Amino acid sequence: MGTRIKDIARELGISESTVSRALSDHPKISNSTKEEVRQAANELNYQPDLIAKSLKLKQTKTIGVIISDITNPFYPEIIKGAEDVANKNSLNIFLCNSDYNRERQQNYLKVLAGKRVDGIIISPIGEKYEIINFLIKNRIPFVLIDIKPAIKIETDCVYADTEYGAYIGVKHLIELGHKKIAIINGPIVNSPCKQLKSGYMKAIEEDKIPINEKYLKECNLKTEGGYRAVKELLKLGKEEIPTAAIFISDITAIGAYDAIYESNMKIPDDFSILGYDDIPGAKYFFPPLTTVAQPKYELGETAMKLLIGEFASADNWKHKQIKILPKLIIRSSTAKPPDR
Repeated sequence: MGTRIKDIARELGISESTVSRALSDHPKISNSTKEEVRQAANELNYQPDLIAKSLKLKQTKTIGVIISDITNPFYPEIIKGAEDVANKNSLNIFLCNSDYNRERQQNYLKVLAGKRVDGIIISPIGEKYEIINFLIKNRIPFVLIDIKPAIKIETDCVYADTEYGAYIGVKHLIELGHKKIAIINGPIVNSPCKQLKSGYMKAIEEDKIPINEKYLKECNLKTEGGYRAVKELLKLGKEEIPTAAIFISDITAIGAYDAIYESNMKIPDDFSILGYDDIPGAKYFFPPLTTVAQPKYELGETAMKLLIGEFASADNWKHKQIKILPKLIIRSSTAKPPDR
């Protein structure tokens, strides 16, 4: 067992209550006594009982952050934005990776609730918002990140406008002259994937480009998902193969590079690729990836500020849903379509 307050009291020949007040910087304890207690605490390697203190204050100074895929370079900058705000407010973060698994997500929620975290930031999976009922039932303040609920519900969320991002991306391809444009999307049960398709359809229909159902692909949100989707597209007849595609993420777009090169085609001469997210390595692809940049740091920063405001204001808090606009980053993976 480690050093306790009574050990310091015995060492100094003073009462335990005096030691406790000195360590808490109580105004009625003299500075000389405080210094004497602190010195003894350091020498005896005293560590405060943070659990007991948190129960007394009803705060643990900890925040749970649940993300969908820790291997996706999209998330570190979000986490950094959240962590920077947390550090400024003397808060610590528990980082959890659900790996797109609902059961794992639910288990993490239970663990964080058991640890009495002050709040949770979560990138939820799908649109079955059972997590919201769990958080409300357990009276845990929370913020949804990178998603806008598809249902009307009083909750805090911060998200980038994926519909707008897809729209400006596809318009860029259309302005280059492309009419055979595919979309490599994630599972449509996810809100951002629905928004990506909506923005794609809006741009296509606005320019009266016929919709080819074969160009509407869904894949898992991994590199191999993009690879397989493009391989399928390249099996279409020569006249039907698309000349460009927008991807749900830069990670899925990476797979497309391999699929294109394995087919003895070139990017962008034969096939233009448009990613989404602008992960740190996107500009180092060969050729550098044109992509829609998500405001990743700002998403994490804003989410943490919202969460702190919620648990600090308690019953007076008014829920907010904050939308942030992405922007198009044009590089070398998109160009005019080939003559076929």
